[in-house]
Amino acid sequence: MDRTLLALFVSLFFYCNTSAQPLALASANSTRSFQLVKKKGNIRVYERWFEIEGEARETRELKSEFTIPAGINEILKAIQYPEEVAKWMQSVGEVKAIEGKGTSRWMYYLRYDIPWPLNDQDCVMRYHLTRDNGYAHVYFSSVADGRYPPEDGIKRMEGVQGLWRFESQADGKTRVTYSVLILEKPSLPRWITDPIVRSNMMDSMVAFCDVLSKEGKK
Repeated sequence: MDRTLLALFVSLFFYCNTSAQPLALASANSTRSFQLVKKKGNIRVYERWFEIEGEARETRELKSEFTIPAGINEILKAIQYPEEVAKWMQSVGEVKAIEGKGTSRWMYYLRYDIPWPLNDQDCVMRYHLTRDNGYAHVYFSSVADGRYPPEDGIKRMEGVQGLWRFESQADGKTRVTYSVLILEKPSLPRWITDPIVRSNMMDSMVAFCDVLSKEGKK
């Protein structure tokens, strides 16, 4: 079995095990390095590609890194509550809490208003928060849920997994790393999707920083 997919299965197993810590993304064993694709202020967006065994194709992992003038508790509110998520997540048309709002384990329904030529997309996402000695990790993955079945005209996103990593700094700031990986096969060529995907990541992280910076000044 390909090491990438093996890592995915192992990570999902540990994610479902309440006593385990979230593991790295499925591509953690990739031999390819991240390449910088966008930069704005102290925000960096990187990506790397790796092959999926047996499918003769590659998939992308995106990562963003930055430091923000806010503590971990403030930052967590921006991802644990749907009304806060809507302030920074780009192209999101709807965010609904399904269960566990404000706890260490929660689920959201998210719908994205995607510009042409892509279709609108949605997903049901499960999140798991762990904390330890100045660090916090939020692992998330897309799941099937009968309460929100796929709708006509909206592309259901599958095979999504990712990780938020927060590290407290001595000056009261927080070092943030956000990674996301989508395993499903893309429907359009890269020359169309690359600019959209990269810009969406950067715009979301810029808005995320803006929201937390304003909260930190209150």
